Amino acid sequence: MKRREFLIGSGIAAGASRVWGQLPNHAKLDRIAIMSLCFNPVIKNDANPGDPKRTLEILDLPDMLAERYGVHHVEMQHSHFRSTEPAYLEEFRGRLKKAKSQMNQINLEFGPLNISSPDPVLRLETIDLNKRWIDHAVMLGCPRVMVNQGTLAPEVRQTAIETLKTINAYAKTKKVFVTMENRGGGGGRAGAAAAVPPRPSPSWEVVVEVIKAAGIWANPDVGNFPDEEARAAGLRAMYPMSSGSSHCHYDPERYNEANAIRISKEAGYKGLYSIEAVAANGPDPYAAVQTILDELLRDM
Repeated sequence: MKRREFLIGSGIAAGASRVWGQLPNHAKLDRIAIMSLCFNPVIKNDANPGDPKRTLEILDLPDMLAERYGVHHVEMQHSHFRSTEPAYLEEFRGRLKKAKSQMNQINLEFGPLNISSPDPVLRLETIDLNKRWIDHAVMLGCPRVMVNQGTLAPEVRQTAIETLKTINAYAKTKKVFVTMENRGGGGGRAGAAAAVPPRPSPSWEVVVEVIKAAGIWANPDVGNFPDEEARAAGLRAMYPMSSGSSHCHYDPERYNEANAIRISKEAGYKGLYSIEAVAANGPDPYAAVQTILDELLRDM
């Protein structure tokens, strides 16, 4: 091995050791995941092949999260996979194994193809597409997928529930959890579908109603509530319905992260806290993730 290669390798190892050495409780890190959405501005993609800001190859994400943050749970946006061919998915699973990591969840953002579509043809396409991604989740060793619920407006709610039941019935045969999060209320999905006009988001009460009716699982998002009263009530309702994943933001001007974590503990939650940094957390996604990670480690 050349001296330069040795020094680079030693530096990476030392950096990883420093991350672990600074953290007093490794068990806390084992309960944290990081979403690929956090790095949306810097992930290489086919739409912006020459963008110098896009320096992160998605296959390198598991290694980067493990080495930089000491985190070994990865949550993916479906659109961040460069391919769905079996060979590519096997390669991704191999990169997870190399990093001693596991995929937590795949977030499915299909735009108009969501369970609330009033068009029955689009709902059938939604079912088929979700089934395919449930199969991809199995290949990747991923235990859950999160669907996009759309509006869940009163006039489409029952057909949305029936659509979701069909998706969930298939997921059960594959031993994959289907989850749904509360949206709206100032939380972030910025960057996931920036080109899609915003749609009205259902209240957390409606989300809980649909989750119960369809027999799926909650993915509580601590930031997506309009106020503290709704946050407290919503989290107390949703954490007992979780399959083990929850999204966490950082917005101290709007809410207290420590209070949200305290509620999760009171509800007996034992799952993962998945970091979701958005543009409002600053221009550097690496620093934004570190800020949320530091806050979680203090509050857990």
